[in-house]
Amino acid sequence: MDSSDHNTNSNQLNGIESIRQYIDRLITGDGRCQGMKVLLLDASTTQILSCVSSQSEILSREVYLVSRLDDTTSSNTNNKNGGSLMSSDINSLELTEENNPDNNQVSHMKAVCYLRPTQINIGLLLKELASPRFSEYHIYFSGILPMTLLTLLAESDLNDRVCQVQEFYADFLPINPDLLSLNCRNTLPMSVAMSSPSSSHTQQREYYNNLYQRNVTGLQSMLLAMKRQPAVIRYQKSSKMAKQLATDIGESIASDQIFHFRRGSGGGRGSSGSNTMLLLILDRMDDPVTPLLSQWTYQAMVHELLGLNNSRVILKGVPNVAKDLEEVVLSSAPNHDTFFQKHRYSNFGELGEAIQKLLQDYQAQSKVHQVSNLKSIEDMQQFMDKYPELRSQSHTVSKHVAIMGELAR
Repeated sequence: MDSSDHNTNSNQLNGIESIRQYIDRLITGDGRCQGMKVLLLDASTTQILSCVSSQSEILSREVYLVSRLDDTTSSNTNNKNGGSLMSSDINSLELTEENNPDNNQVSHMKAVCYLRPTQINIGLLLKELASPRFSEYHIYFSGILPMTLLTLLAESDLNDRVCQVQEFYADFLPINPDLLSLNCRNTLPMSVAMSSPSSSHTQQREYYNNLYQRNVTGLQSMLLAMKRQPAVIRYQKSSKMAKQLATDIGESIASDQIFHFRRGSGGGRGSSGSNTMLLLILDRMDDPVTPLLSQWTYQAMVHELLGLNNSRVILKGVPNVAKDLEEVVLSSAPNHDTFFQKHRYSNFGELGEAIQKLLQDYQAQSKVHQVSNLKSIEDMQQFMDKYPELRSQSHTVSKHVAIMGELAR
């Protein structure tokens, strides 16, 4: 199904659009943070943001710098296709006011923080607020913030720099509008360890507890971002892990009024107005079919044969690949790659024809704007206006030709 089909129904789930709406509000401080600002992220929120927005797109919206709160020593990294978010040494923004008797490091800029609600991130925020580097802090957590951590944060803001604290439920990676991921590793060993009654797995169960909690909070975030309350939660009977997850999600929905936005009206309902949403929890330990399948569609082949992680494909080491194509972006987000959005579900044969047409269209455009055809000042001006688009189109063509060639090799 094409991405445009997903938007024809107002009740259709769209993870990419949900995240982008949160990001649009977040960058402006929900309307309360105008002017130049610094965007502070953690490792998880950096991945989430990069799935729906490019570095150039973020920086064009009065964001002076994108940096990691948990890594203030990293250096700038550039990506010519604008796909990666910049990580920079935030200490370069520290200013010293001459009239400040305490010689505190301050800045005229504001900070927008987008972080997961973890104890580690709260600790980093407390350290930041103890010696604030920015005039204001607009803090957004990607999930439900425990009251104890919120109280600790409020008590530590001795300089009154925090302007607002909100929960924006963007705690998952939107691969496609209808495909969401938590990007969790070792979930199969977790299922084995936490379901085994053997005492030898006690230490492993403690190790995997944080991973399990990540699954709980991630699923909560998905429901809240989509504004959906399941009418029924079903789980795989043979899996203790699936049963535990279904129980915990059900209890959180029953105990927290924030999940009750869909009662009486809204999406996810049948023609009679009744809530029809089903949440089905399965355990991949009991999935013998998927490993035997080989899909021939573009996105699936890239994921299986080349690797598609956080919307990025690594082509380093591929014969004759250009340096700027060693890492490329294949994103389903709007305004990123219209060719990929249109053909991500195309089979291999259709894909070859589509890439051939893409190459022909680019050659026709390039021929029209050849330097030998520039006869006047007006022609030169039109060429310069068209040049960024031609350069972007050139990168898109080269990218998909390189991927197609590697898939066929």
